[in-house]
Amino acid sequence: MDGRAAGHPVGATVAGGLCVTLCATALLLLARADHPFDVGWYAEPVLFVFYLIVGLMSGPVAALILHRGRHPLGWSTGAIALSFAAAACVLAYAFVATERGWPAAGLAVQAFVAVEAFGRTLPVAVLPWVLRTGPMTRTARRCVTAGIALSTVTGLLALTGHQAGAPANPLSLADTRVHSVLLPLTVAALTLSGLLGLVGVAGLVRRWRREPSAGRRAFGVLAGGMVLLFATMTALLVWSPTSHTLVAAVTLPLLFAAYLLVCLSSVVLVLRTWELPIGSAVPRAAVWGLLTASVLVIYVVVVAVATRLLPIGNESAGVVAAGLLAVLVHPLRQALQDRVDQLVHGGAANPVVLLAQLGARLPGTPRQEALPALVDGLRQGLRLGAVDVTGVDPPVQVASGVPRPAGDRLTLPLVVDHRRIGQIEVEAEAGQRLDPRTMRAVTNFVGLVALSLDLVQTNQRLREASRRLGDVRHEERRMLRRELHDHMGPALAGVGLGLAAAQRRLRHDPGGAVRLLADLEAEVERRTEDVRLLARSLLPAQLDDGDLAAALTVLTGRFRSAGLQVRADCTGTEALDARRQVAVYHVAAEALVNAYRHGRASCVDVRVRCGRTGGVTLEVVDDGVGISPQHGRGVGLKSMRERADELSGHLSIEPGDAGSGTRVRMVLP
Repeated sequence: MDGRAAGHPVGATVAGGLCVTLCATALLLLARADHPFDVGWYAEPVLFVFYLIVGLMSGPVAALILHRGRHPLGWSTGAIALSFAAAACVLAYAFVATERGWPAAGLAVQAFVAVEAFGRTLPVAVLPWVLRTGPMTRTARRCVTAGIALSTVTGLLALTGHQAGAPANPLSLADTRVHSVLLPLTVAALTLSGLLGLVGVAGLVRRWRREPSAGRRAFGVLAGGMVLLFATMTALLVWSPTSHTLVAAVTLPLLFAAYLLVCLSSVVLVLRTWELPIGSAVPRAAVWGLLTASVLVIYVVVVAVATRLLPIGNESAGVVAAGLLAVLVHPLRQALQDRVDQLVHGGAANPVVLLAQLGARLPGTPRQEALPALVDGLRQGLRLGAVDVTGVDPPVQVASGVPRPAGDRLTLPLVVDHRRIGQIEVEAEAGQRLDPRTMRAVTNFVGLVALSLDLVQTNQRLREASRRLGDVRHEERRMLRRELHDHMGPALAGVGLGLAAAQRRLRHDPGGAVRLLADLEAEVERRTEDVRLLARSLLPAQLDDGDLAAALTVLTGRFRSAGLQVRADCTGTEALDARRQVAVYHVAAEALVNAYRHGRASCVDVRVRCGRTGGVTLEVVDDGVGISPQHGRGVGLKSMRERADELSGHLSIEPGDAGSGTRVRMVLP
């Protein structure tokens, strides 16, 4: 079952209201009695106070759990609280009824014993099996059923007994033959309850060792509290507080501390927080309650040990114990405060501890998983419902947990070197709100998250630059291979054939050989110029960084040095990927080569525009003589069309605005 499912407000109201009513009634009845603890059948006033404390402490806890969810722990805690509150109320009535002769005094005495026996057995036999965050297994449900049955049997068997010195119990079977059978049944029920609880506590300790880091502390406190509760309950069943005063003096404070730890850790574990409308009053009260119990135990133990080992009396031993407590009380209170804060608030209680926990997780984490591990650690350490880190330029998103539409959120910017690189958004657990302590802790860790995000973005930029550099170099090699294969290769082969022909003509046609050599010389000069133009059109270093505008500026500068006036206008190209940037650059370079070589242009305009949908348009317009049909079918124009087709684009070549010159227009989606 999930403790955060839809709650049971009616059950919560009934459980909390009945506990408070029964405890208040017990106090009113106790006030009516003249000498309540002077009766012969009961002489343990400390236990009466303990019943009231457990009822008043467990009742609100049960109501809180039932109000927030339907976890079986709520019903179990409610039954325990009602048992002890009812025991206190029935005991107080028995005091008054015995003194004033009210009816059913003997039945009230034994009813108190029965309810108290049920209340003592139920936490031992049932509570360890319902203390879990996930759904209950079939074995756990069967053990809970068995624990309830054993507790009920123990209470019913106690109802048939009789307390020495108490008024007659109409249900007593003490003087009958059945009593000899019921007594072994009582011992067997108590033994089975203890064994069942022992197995449950062992399972609780095992689950604590396997619990994820988010609930490990609460589970550890819960396991420790249950072990202490089991031990103290067993001690009270074995040794009577009346006949063993030292056992009572030590056991009762420990029993109170155990209940306090179990209640506090149960709420934190099931509801994942103590950020409730009552604020920090309960955690503070828990600290003082634990401190009081610890002081009592230390005092009693020190006095007992001192009187046995040293030749001093009780008064001197008390002075020694008081002096020791004066030294220990402050560090003890501080230690308890730190532990309770860590239990209740998680990492928000002490950012230094949370930072140490995060630091312990990161060394074994792969580099690319460092930011997700940090985000997940913050969510678990601060007990948040969801944490979402979003980065821009380049975009990065890392999330932990599942956000809800109506959750309580806090959004903070992530800034590095006065640059906003993203934001972090945290959300409270389901049904909870972000308390000031948690918001301060998130604010303290914003710088660390920002640096981690900046590192991720830097690595992403490096990977993108490396990929772009590889793409650019690949495109450059393709261009060189194409130019050498389609232009320089055939031209040089033709020059070689021409030289061979000129060599043959030297003997019978020297004049023709001279003319042929002149033509070959002109061809070599043209190819030399082609090599220069090819060098000018090579991809500049600016494309390695994805800066198409700077690359076109370098390209136009190369042609200006050759006497061609070129104007470049390039905006909004930063978002283009490397392939489209290289395609735009190559088509622009080829158009400039054609305008310079064939169009005899004096002025060329190069314009690049990026659309809102991510497309790009390139226009190269010159004032030359246009393109002749033979050049319109040349290798250069074919190369431009191929580049446009590779990216599912379109290339058009048409006259300029005034009907003269040439307009080369390429549109890439």
